[in-house]
Amino acid sequence: MVMKKYRTSLPPLDLLIFFEAAHRRGSFTACAEELHVSQAAVSKRIRQLELWVGEPLFLRHGTRLQTTEGGERLYHSVAMALEFLRMGLSNLRENARRPLSIAANTVVGMFWLAPQLQAFGLSGDACPTRLTTSDNTSALLADGNDLLVLYSDGDIPGWHCTRLLDEEMTPMASPELARQLGADPSGRFADLARPDGPPILNYLRGSPDWVDWRVWFAGVDGGRMADWPNKMCSTYSQTIGEALRGEGIALGSVALLQGELAAGRLVPLSRDVLRTNRGYYLCRDAQAATTAEASCLAEFLIRAARGQAAGSP
Repeated sequence: MVMKKYRTSLPPLDLLIFFEAAHRRGSFTACAEELHVSQAAVSKRIRQLELWVGEPLFLRHGTRLQTTEGGERLYHSVAMALEFLRMGLSNLRENARRPLSIAANTVVGMFWLAPQLQAFGLSGDACPTRLTTSDNTSALLADGNDLLVLYSDGDIPGWHCTRLLDEEMTPMASPELARQLGADPSGRFADLARPDGPPILNYLRGSPDWVDWRVWFAGVDGGRMADWPNKMCSTYSQTIGEALRGEGIALGSVALLQGELAAGRLVPLSRDVLRTNRGYYLCRDAQAATTAEASCLAEFLIRAARGQAAGSP
């Protein structure tokens, strides 16, 4: 390997910076103002560069500078090299300042992950983060995010997956609607069923493995889906919004909606719960190096999920 002895084959970088500014501004005075130094400091460095090069770079005519032929040739090389160096360093700094990118399925991001990121942002380990939500899991996997929190069975080729939360789905409604129904959290959902009742809020599934009311009724002895008016929403998140407004009954994920349950904005309507072998996973690209910031956030989320599970009845 050929050794590149830049230290002995190149002049100090500050001499080139002074030279470029002096040529561009056309005088030592203007150069000194731009670089916030004295005119004597500019003259000294230009003289040092001329001694290093071995020939004059400027001809002085009072306060006016005239660049020599050699100075013109040097200027084009120096200006190009400094701009190339500036761009490289700027890109590096910009990448270093890039927020930690974390993505999640929409309802996960809205109801569970966003509060966790707020808590992380107030902690001593905080770093800039950017949250992206979507129900298009394939797009989230392809977007180059540092971390993902996804609804899954934990088997995603090319990704390390750590289970955060179990999936438990149960009917939920606003407290007022629950009172109207005479709901008993220890009772059965079938006991509430009546043709003139509020609608159950169903949604268009983004994936065949998502749990909607049809899957829930098939997996739980909770009565018949046909006994309830059915209102179709465009997304699962919308069903939760409708339930919060008292517009119907949503299938609520117990783990994701802990905040709404704890605040009393939603209440469970029965003891009927559908548990599946799926859950919510923290995912990291197996082919990419995990940054220190991403590892720190990952550990924070894992601790938060475990603490929530330990506090569950």
